[in-house]
Amino acid sequence: MVGWFHFLSRRIKGFARQESGAAMVLIALAAVPMVAFVGMGTDAARAYLVKSRMSSALDAAALAGGRKFFSPGRDADINMFFNANYPAGYMNATISGPHISVDELDERLTLTASATIPTTLMKVLGFDQLNVSAETEITRQMQALDVVIAIDMSGSMGSSSGSTTRIAAARDAATDLVDILYGNNGTNDLLNIGLVPWNSKVNVTLDGTTFDSSLTTSVPVAGFSHPISGAGKSNVFQVNNSPVPLLSAPPADWAGCVYNRYIDNAFTDDDADVLLGPQDMTGADWPAWEPVGTEGEPVSGGTCAMSPNGWSECTPCLEHGITPLQNQKQTIADAVADLEYPQGTTNIPQGLGWAWRVLMPDAPFTEAVADPDYDLQRAIVLLTDGENHGGVGDGYKQVFGLGSSAGGNGMDDRLRELADNIKSAGVVLYVIQFANSGTGLQSLLQDVASGPTSPFYHYAPDDAALRAVFREIANDLSELRLSR
Repeated sequence: MVGWFHFLSRRIKGFARQESGAAMVLIALAAVPMVAFVGMGTDAARAYLVKSRMSSALDAAALAGGRKFFSPGRDADINMFFNANYPAGYMNATISGPHISVDELDERLTLTASATIPTTLMKVLGFDQLNVSAETEITRQMQALDVVIAIDMSGSMGSSSGSTTRIAAARDAATDLVDILYGNNGTNDLLNIGLVPWNSKVNVTLDGTTFDSSLTTSVPVAGFSHPISGAGKSNVFQVNNSPVPLLSAPPADWAGCVYNRYIDNAFTDDDADVLLGPQDMTGADWPAWEPVGTEGEPVSGGTCAMSPNGWSECTPCLEHGITPLQNQKQTIADAVADLEYPQGTTNIPQGLGWAWRVLMPDAPFTEAVADPDYDLQRAIVLLTDGENHGGVGDGYKQVFGLGSSAGGNGMDDRLRELADNIKSAGVVLYVIQFANSGTGLQSLLQDVASGPTSPFYHYAPDDAALRAVFREIANDLSELRLSR
């Protein structure tokens, strides 16, 4: 066996000495496809990485653009997010794009991009570059949404803000929100929007209707003790232009406002100001609300009761009523456009409380769907430019004192408790502090909002910032999905 091995070894070495040139040629020829094969694998892997990174960048950019679909800054955001997710010079590729195509009618956004990648080992085959492309399309899709806009209409909203007044800025910003949510649709079965203007009180009549005292009716209910007088009662009153039941028949000149359901005593089991609908409580029953204008209380257009110190601040009832939840874009746009002539003082619990009652399906406002068999988000957008302010004729009957500092503390506590109840019911609270940089107000409103920062709490110093905030909130309320 050893002899045979030596023989074979000598023969191979001889062949190598005689055929060395041919063998090297064969090896060289074999190396070319081997290098090409390795190069194809290497460059194909680089191309795959580029395409994958580019596709991810397009997805991120498309989602960012979809959130600002109707915003002037949409394309800038698209480019910013694309560049942030596809760093310049990645794999030495040259990028073309993102190219933006917008279908506003169907609210569809299509982004494309391509890349040229210089090859490495594939150059031996004459291929100097590889080309790849990617495309992403999203369709802006609204989830089922009920939202109530609650706008401060106190007197300070008539102050200037930049080139306009605060209330005009609020109108413009709220209009932007409506436009973004509805898009180009005049109606949307999955979108309902209501509006609650408020100051020291809320006018609970339906906006644009006229009260007729001759049409007020008495409605029998289960026996209860009147929470104010303590008298036994078995009826409440219903007016012609509001679904809100009243504890007494309002006077002929009733302007539509009601008081917070709060009794100024040492007990907490008889206060329903932080609760939703009619309440049967341990200390008091509230099957209805107390109308402003009875038993010597101030009436809009009349003379306000004098305070003990002689101050006769009026805090009148707004002429703007409530727009219940509905799905017509023009209806809510008209109600927003009609917000003019702010007056009176600030009672945030009253405004937020009635926004909640309009939003939910429980009486007195029942436009919302109860127990829907589809996903539904409920939200309130609350705007205010001032601190809670106690005053003669306010919704709490001045029980927390006169003036911002005196009236604010008790009302602030009521507001926090109310907001906690609303959020516990699954409602998302967006809160905007407008043109008032007070740190105390900021702390309060951050507590009220669903979160202390964007997108839930915002500070808007002027009209331009306010419009940007409303756009951000509207976009946050929109849900996007990748359509392919």
